[in-house]
Amino acid sequence: MTGSGIKWKKGILPLNQILLFSIIFFLPVVLPSYFGWTAGMLAVPVFCALSFNGVPAGKNVVIVSLILVGLVALARQQASAFLFSINAVPLGFVLFHSTQAGKTAARSGLEGTGIMLIIWLLFWSVFNAVTGIDLYQQILDTMNSALEQTKEVSSSQEAGLAPEMVLGIAQAVTAMQETVPKMLPGLLLSLLLTTVWLNMVIINSLMTRITGTPPWGIYSTWKLPEHLVWLPAGAIAAMLLTQGTLQQIGFWMAMIAGLLYFFQGLAVLMTLLTRWRVPPFIKTVLYLVCLLNTYGLLLLTSLGLLDVWFNLRKIPKDGT
Repeated sequence: MTGSGIKWKKGILPLNQILLFSIIFFLPVVLPSYFGWTAGMLAVPVFCALSFNGVPAGKNVVIVSLILVGLVALARQQASAFLFSINAVPLGFVLFHSTQAGKTAARSGLEGTGIMLIIWLLFWSVFNAVTGIDLYQQILDTMNSALEQTKEVSSSQEAGLAPEMVLGIAQAVTAMQETVPKMLPGLLLSLLLTTVWLNMVIINSLMTRITGTPPWGIYSTWKLPEHLVWLPAGAIAAMLLTQGTLQQIGFWMAMIAGLLYFFQGLAVLMTLLTRWRVPPFIKTVLYLVCLLNTYGLLLLTSLGLLDVWFNLRKIPKDGT
């Protein structure tokens, strides 16, 4: 590595990269209203640092950048925000090492989800112990408060809604207040899976553009293990045949299974549209329709499940 930098053991760390990664790590801390969402994507710069510099130098670039940002956050009394913002950093290391080992996208995603779950549980436990604030309960209270505000706004005179509509909104809000606490664990696990998936998709696309080689192959080839089909089957059985806690667990499993097969269904759709030589503009319209429409989401999930039995992405004998 040449150019200006600081010495670290036998190598030299480029100051330009340290500055760049420090800014990336610092933005969700100092401007959470605008860049808080990027905290979940911090596995991407970590993966890039390891890929472009090699493991020893790349790891040192990340560590130095994190130390600098951590010191600034400590001085600004934003240590808790900094620790929360870097939850996805270990994911970058796990995903990079999984690609070096030649693991599939499904296996890499599983390992990434596992490390993210451990990090989340560890952070929440430490945060609760140090601050005395139950983050899980705080999330529930925030959602309940938002629902109450919705009910109040709809019933106000300024809203000008008909009494029947106000009654309908109030009943819907009450139902959601009863349902959300039961759904929240499944929603959080789904958020975890989505975070890992988005990082992998961005990394795959970015590395393809830069190096010409996607770490996990093109997205349309990503496939879940066939035995995972027992997850939705077990979830449906638990929801229909059990009561209480087991039924709730079945509901969470169904949410996770639906999300996983949605990811696979998207890959199936990409394969079919490419095979049928659909023009790019029409492709974009179809993607938007499927992603922004409830029936489209169900269609993609169904495609993902059907692919397990019918291998929808199999190349026909005539090659078309």
